[in-house]
Amino acid sequence: MKHYEELTGGEGRRIFYRAERFDAKTLMSSISPVVDVQDKSFDLLDVSMSGISFVSPQSTSWLDELNKDVPLSLKLDSTEIFAGRGTIRRIEPLKSQQIVALEFTKGYLDIKKILRRHDEISLQKSIQAGMQDTTELVPGEYKQLISDAIFLLRSARTTLEEIEAELSPDMPRRDERIRDTVIDCEKIAFARWKEFYKQGNKIVCEIRHDPKIVNAVKRYTEATLMPELMAGKLWNRSYTKPLGYPGDFQVMNYFYNISLLGETAYEKFCHKLGYSSGEVISFRMTMVRQAIARLTALAAERGKSSFDVASLGCGPAQEVRNFLKADVLPLPVSFTLIDQDHEALTYAYENSFPEVARLNGQAKVNCLHTSFVQFLSAGKLVGKLGLQDLVYSVGLVDYLSARQANRFVTGLYGKLKPGGTIIVGNMRHSEDSLEWLLDYVTDWKLEYRTEDEMLAMADKIEPEAKREVLADVTGHCHLLLVTKPE
Repeated sequence: MKHYEELTGGEGRRIFYRAERFDAKTLMSSISPVVDVQDKSFDLLDVSMSGISFVSPQSTSWLDELNKDVPLSLKLDSTEIFAGRGTIRRIEPLKSQQIVALEFTKGYLDIKKILRRHDEISLQKSIQAGMQDTTELVPGEYKQLISDAIFLLRSARTTLEEIEAELSPDMPRRDERIRDTVIDCEKIAFARWKEFYKQGNKIVCEIRHDPKIVNAVKRYTEATLMPELMAGKLWNRSYTKPLGYPGDFQVMNYFYNISLLGETAYEKFCHKLGYSSGEVISFRMTMVRQAIARLTALAAERGKSSFDVASLGCGPAQEVRNFLKADVLPLPVSFTLIDQDHEALTYAYENSFPEVARLNGQAKVNCLHTSFVQFLSAGKLVGKLGLQDLVYSVGLVDYLSARQANRFVTGLYGKLKPGGTIIVGNMRHSEDSLEWLLDYVTDWKLEYRTEDEMLAMADKIEPEAKREVLADVTGHCHLLLVTKPE
């Protein structure tokens, strides 16, 4: 406890007390407050009991109003939460705008009362939005699709729960019998499931021009179908996105590890259904591993003494580990794994390094923790990386527009040595693509491209380069390969 003589008070200009000021958008985070002054609305910057400040365009002149008494009104959306009068006391520049500070001459702000009002309005908005009935916007055929999908899942749940209950805990081979039952049920269900996402694709193709219908359909799907699937770890993680982005490295690992995860038979069933739906991930990885093996073998045949590979957006880099499992490599290979997720890089390095150690100098694995935007734009980083024999990225252009993808692919091509190759993977556009399943069920939005659109990503590259597009066995993904002339 301090004694009175230890309480020093303010010094300099701080000796003049000012009411505590609060950042308006931090204080009222759910609804951005605005102030109306002279029939114009401005974003509120900060508030105190005795005054406010707001942000105004530089084109608006306040000099004539300085020290004049003006009416004002604070609003949250269309609701007025304070009305009074004030005098403009200060004008300060703020980049391309200006800050206008105003002192109340009539009325004061009861901050606690304002906060309570903000919370009430915010709560009412949430209730109204949550309870809004948009089902009339959902096409009838789509409701039927969802109803059929739910019936399928609930039938599987009932069947599996009954079988599981009949198998006593001490029954020999109980776990194996449950596993076999899950696989048999999922095999039957998946045949029907594939028809669902073909129907779903057809419907969403017809509605995508209307944002209101799209939002209503997504909301309907997430509220009805998704809860049935959340028992599966793969569906759960894909939907909740605990690392903040879709398709994180743990989701990829679910596809690389075919274990039946879950406590109950139905949980295992849902996880397996998710794996079957996205098996393109594991096939895509295998295609890349095979491409690495083929290109390194060709390089060795041409007499090259080493081979440099960069993987952009590497994730768990399972294809690297699988490639490095070979007894002997055709020539020394150096991998540079690049990702913006530090956890993904840690996993990729720890997963591949035992193979690097076993190969005793035939392979190297280095990691760069940076975004792909930084990789393409930062000269120092590119200089450290050096030119490569192979640069590949199989999960990034799915999120890019045509223009961005074109610039991205052109940038990758510029990192190649003569004779080098880039490989770019992208989800394939077709009537049975994964668009409905990913976008509308798990809220995982991607760009789907045709073969011509894949080739268009390389149209800024020199015409002498060799181009080819290869589809995976599922038909859900294809790879663009562009090879630079020697």
